[in-house]
Amino acid sequence: MLNYLKRIISSLRAKRWGLIDEMPLYNWVKCNDGKLIYIRKKAVGVVNKRDLEAFTTIYDEYLKEFGLNDRYKRYLEAKRKKAIYQAKYVIKKDRFLLNKIEIEEGKIKDLERFFGDGQRIESVLTYISMWCGYKIDQKTTSVKEYFTLLEEYGKANKKK
Repeated sequence: MLNYLKRIISSLRAKRWGLIDEMPLYNWVKCNDGKLIYIRKKAVGVVNKRDLEAFTTIYDEYLKEFGLNDRYKRYLEAKRKKAIYQAKYVIKKDRFLLNKIEIEEGKIKDLERFFGDGQRIESVLTYISMWCGYKIDQKTTSVKEYFTLLEEYGKANKKK
């Protein structure tokens, strides 16, 4: 019981990453996978409300800095349309809406390839490393550095 209380107290006092300029990419990926313990500089203890608040703050900073890309906006729009069609179908029982729902599901599946189950972070880092000419380590590269490199890599490839 005493060890449990020590872990809880230490998790309340834990130092957390506060900016995307500081937070390593490795921790960012882990937090986005739902492992909020990695918002801490030393990933030990029990996850608590402060961890969620800290990650929300960092994620807000990320959105202000880089925003949502067009592909993700299209993905969200397809999810929204699907939900609307599903609600209309429940109300009207119009079977034609099932076709529209299926079309939106197809769009969602196409777009989902680029999120989560798309390219793994390691694959992307390999391409960016080859482009930069040096290895990019996700434990030493900050979130801001990574997404800035990713933007520049995308711009360079569009020019070709």
